Amino acid sequence: MLSRMRCNRSKIFQLLFLCLLMFKSASAQGLDSKLAQKADFIPTASSTKDQLIQLAQHYRIPMGVEWVVPSDEIRLSAPLTAQPTVMEMVNSILEQVPNYKVEIKDGVANIASRSISEDPYNFLNLRIPEFKVEKENVYGAEFRLRLGIDMTLHPERYQYGWNGGYGHGPDPDSKFELKNITFSGENLTVRDILNRIVAMNGNALWVVELAPAHMMKGEPFFAQFASEDNDQTDFFWQIIPLSRGK
Repeated sequence: MLSRMRCNRSKIFQLLFLCLLMFKSASAQGLDSKLAQKADFIPTASSTKDQLIQLAQHYRIPMGVEWVVPSDEIRLSAPLTAQPTVMEMVNSILEQVPNYKVEIKDGVANIASRSISEDPYNFLNLRIPEFKVEKENVYGAEFRLRLGIDMTLHPERYQYGWNGGYGHGPDPDSKFELKNITFSGENLTVRDILNRIVAMNGNALWVVELAPAHMMKGEPFFAQFASEDNDQTDFFWQIIPLSRGK
């Protein structure tokens, strides 16, 4: 009986792993097609970060943006010009910030500063020993991520378990309430988890602002707000819808 249970559990794990591989492959192919298509839109926002967000929303590109604040971006004297493909438009936008790079990972276009993307003080590099969500929406997945971060950094707080939940206001046009997020993994970074949340939701991008000149209060990570009197104790990111409505 025990042997049969172990066999069934192994088959379930293999099936979940195969489904994840198929999802990642399909996501990567879909993103590649979006980035390779002819560009017919030029962002008009006044900042490079907002230009990237506009581009992602226009072409429905799952994106993760790690932005350093205060920004050291160089403002071009001339507006953006047309480019042959969406990927070339992304590269054209990033010419305003030469220290930044774009990397395709887990079906998401990750934009990050080369100087701090791998820095151990960047909380996006924190690894969560075990993470699992099943048939969750964006809000539930975010809650699980926040819980995972706190349990990793402060396990003593959870020696007797935990209780509570999460709440959110109604926002049906964002599609964030769809319970279409299911994945699990070990030793995933916060960045990995955010990538999978937005990729599986299918209508989202994430943005994190990092202030390397300031540290969080009580945590060994860069603050996410630029302030001399920073007392930030909670981690902060934004998940933004790519489109609204049907």
